[in-house]
Amino acid sequence: MRPAADTKFLPSLGPLFSLTLVGLLLLSALIYYRAVKIQRFLEPALAISEPRMKFNQDIKDLLSREFSPKEMKGINFRAGTITVDSSLIIERTHSQAQPTGPAVLKKLSRVFMAALADPEIRQNISLIQITARFPLTKDMILNRQARFAVQDNATLILNSIFSAEPRLETSYTRYFAATAIPTLEPPRKDGIVFEFRIIPTERLHIEVLDRLEQYAY
Repeated sequence: MRPAADTKFLPSLGPLFSLTLVGLLLLSALIYYRAVKIQRFLEPALAISEPRMKFNQDIKDLLSREFSPKEMKGINFRAGTITVDSSLIIERTHSQAQPTGPAVLKKLSRVFMAALADPEIRQNISLIQITARFPLTKDMILNRQARFAVQDNATLILNSIFSAEPRLETSYTRYFAATAIPTLEPPRKDGIVFEFRIIPTERLHIEVLDRLEQYAY
């Protein structure tokens, strides 16, 4: 008789199953709600990044066609900027700087030629700016001398690219500029790093706005 008295305090399986089912339903609703919120955030975020990602991928593809993985060790492409170690393209002889990487410059010139010859890629390019940075000091005269020297190096690289691919100068010279840029960073021990900054046009930004328009309502 005692076991029968103990079993009357055990809950019925029916209500327990119902409570479990309600809990699962509430959990599913919560997960679905959060998934919808994440999706509403991710869709416009992807709309913003997709045009730029495609543009960068196009440039990466052009670089991979010209440079082997081993050659890419001294070349980096990130956020629309190709950086090249000066040791790959410049040799200093006493007080003079001479281009010593005609193969590297020729391959870079072919990359730029392929990009500008493609109407779809060219319409997103405003300027290809060859920049070399120099550290600022407290001496204004030294700063001026450094600016002139680095500017000459940047111009030398631009002229070498034009020589390697004359069509860039004859047909697309308005897309290129060479500039010396001051920086507060200390001078690099491994020399100057040349940057080839591919500055996008406003069309790339307009495409982003067009993609976001569907999320504005």
